[in-house]
Amino acid sequence: MKLINYYRKKLLSKLVILACLLGITFTSKANNLSIGTPSVVGSNLTFTISWDNSWFTTLGSNNYDAVWIFVKRQSCTDNLWVHAPLSTNSANHSVTGGLVQVDAVADGMGIYIRRFAVGAGAVPTETVTIALQTPANTVDNYQIHGVEMVFAPQGAFGIGNAGDCQFAAITIDATAENSGLNQAVYATPCGTNNYFGNISAAFPVGFNAFYAMKYEISQDQYAAFLNTLTFTQQSIRMTANPNSTIGTQAMGSGARSGLRIQTPGVVSNVPAVIGCDLNGNNVFYENADGQNIACNFLNWGDLVAYLDWAGMRPMTEFEYEKLCRGTEPYFPGGEYAWGSNSLLNAQSGALTNAGTPSELSTAFGAGLCAWQPGGGPLRCGFAAGLTTRAQAGAGFYGNMELSGNLWEFCIGGGNTSAGSFFGTVNGNGNLLNSGFADVGGWPGNGGPGYTLRGGSWLANSASQLMIGNRAQRFSNPSSRNQDFGGRGVRSF
Repeated sequence: MKLINYYRKKLLSKLVILACLLGITFTSKANNLSIGTPSVVGSNLTFTISWDNSWFTTLGSNNYDAVWIFVKRQSCTDNLWVHAPLSTNSANHSVTGGLVQVDAVADGMGIYIRRFAVGAGAVPTETVTIALQTPANTVDNYQIHGVEMVFAPQGAFGIGNAGDCQFAAITIDATAENSGLNQAVYATPCGTNNYFGNISAAFPVGFNAFYAMKYEISQDQYAAFLNTLTFTQQSIRMTANPNSTIGTQAMGSGARSGLRIQTPGVVSNVPAVIGCDLNGNNVFYENADGQNIACNFLNWGDLVAYLDWAGMRPMTEFEYEKLCRGTEPYFPGGEYAWGSNSLLNAQSGALTNAGTPSELSTAFGAGLCAWQPGGGPLRCGFAAGLTTRAQAGAGFYGNMELSGNLWEFCIGGGNTSAGSFFGTVNGNGNLLNSGFADVGGWPGNGGPGYTLRGGSWLANSASQLMIGNRAQRFSNPSSRNQDFGGRGVRSF
């Protein structure tokens, strides 16, 4: 057995080297998002893209969705994956097809692809050409990663539950934001743990425009992240040892966690390959292997490492509430992310096409969400595209599963460690050698400064799913619970 394992590991090393010699390129997929295998054209990368449930509206939410595209590059000198900055000039990127445009960003961490005119529906296949700051070549390897995002425009909104002392109301308005008086924004104390406290003028209170992930991080997205890390980094960012046997669960056991060791790593040398295998038959990436199920068993350090790697940042609890409520007034007695107190458990119905990209619940009605004990989290965006916001369980701007499915890690405004958070600092695309996020101004990888919002499929009370509920502020940040997940945002 040792001899077989030895030769198998040696073969793996040879295959990695061969891939470098051939300049093979790779891609990744997210929920309802398809990105074609990239090709090197001159000094640029070209690929195709399409996705469902897209929109651009000047009414109501007055916003649009977009895909955040970023690139990872592997040098064949050391086989390490690093972030590949893109041109900060939109004119250096192009797209054909006539429906979307490319928006470059000032820090070069990626680009946005979005509709340029009012419309809604699926974005058919379009061809995108992007320019890297360091020209592409046919020797290195490249990965194109895409994350569906939602744009939340600048504007005032309400925080808390109106008339509820436990969750005191706060209004963030243009006067407070533009005068730099954010540190004066606080809730009247209603008990020891409900005081927001002073926050810095740079703390993201949600008034300014920002982008937020449309869905929670999926299992396929987290696997793609793990597969660019070193052996040492992987050992921190998952529960299994990277050199564990094929089929070992990488993040946690049960609760629809399908991330498993696909190819064992070699201690301190060759990282493992992580794949999706929900049914545990050691055949990876079958259609029903749960690639699009929301990724659970994440702790605070896992989330912020992923966000740093993806060029994003953690969201604050203020921003969470803006994504839910938008410009709408408080709902009497408190409301869920879809703007009412209607609540329908998606797990009260049967799952059709379970584990596939088209997983659905047979339950149908207002307030549809994954809540009350069931098998685990559901597919990201499982109700997207239904007739009304309440039926889809969507936030005001179109973000999905803000109530239910998985708890959302946020930076909490009521903690002194969180109050100094600088929201203009997005991730730089790379991690420390130890596997931790390396961005200054973010709450510590294992310390205080965060809160949990939105409830989960395992929440023991419907009130935990409400927008203004702040009851889970002081949980253990190192815990990898079966109903912990999250999403990120990016400063505009």
